Amino acid sequence: MTRDFNDTLAAAVKEVEQFNDKNKQNIKGKKYMMVKDRSLIFRKHFGLDARITTEQTYDDNFVRSESTIWIGGEIVANGFAEEKRDASFINKTSAAEVAETSSIGRCLANIGLQGGEYASANEMEQAIHQQKQQPKAAKDKAGQDAKGNQADGSSQPDQSLPPGWGEMDKAKQVHHFSECLNKATHPGNLREIVTRFQAWKAGLPGDDQQELTKMFVARLSELKGG
Repeated sequence: MTRDFNDTLAAAVKEVEQFNDKNKQNIKGKKYMMVKDRSLIFRKHFGLDARITTEQTYDDNFVRSESTIWIGGEIVANGFAEEKRDASFINKTSAAEVAETSSIGRCLANIGLQGGEYASANEMEQAIHQQKQQPKAAKDKAGQDAKGNQADGSSQPDQSLPPGWGEMDKAKQVHHFSECLNKATHPGNLREIVTRFQAWKAGLPGDDQQELTKMFVARLSELKGG
């Protein structure tokens, strides 16, 4: 490495540490900075002096991903991730992309760009996926029903959902979900959008969940040029 990048890295770490908590994901009381935001800060500071490469291996039900950060032509960090194809509805079609995002997130964390919590976008997805969901309109542990309404009847949706979510009927919620999918600019961005709605989706009837999955798969195909 012919150039000293320590000051550059220090500036990038400082920007990540100062990233507004309002723009982070809140999962189980912890703040998670998305991989896309950390990647943008990384690229902003290092430009073309750095690159991130990813290699993957596959078998029948697993995708394993290793990402590597190069700065000034030298390896400075690695990150690993493993995804099970049947772990979630997203993984059924996009396990490779999820593994890539997760390994890049851990790679960035290994050089100090973790954003408060040592986590990747996929770790947030899995946290949501593993939360126990009760039937629609049943109260959850926080005193909310599946639409995000408080037990006292007030509307206080999950922090990952837009304001007023609990006051919308299902048709409006699905329309908003569709609009958000259409705003996605790349597969990784699409997965992050879907993650925000995962808890809501899990509280819907099976037929409705299948329709939302079809919408996601169709949009993913468009972004991939399929």
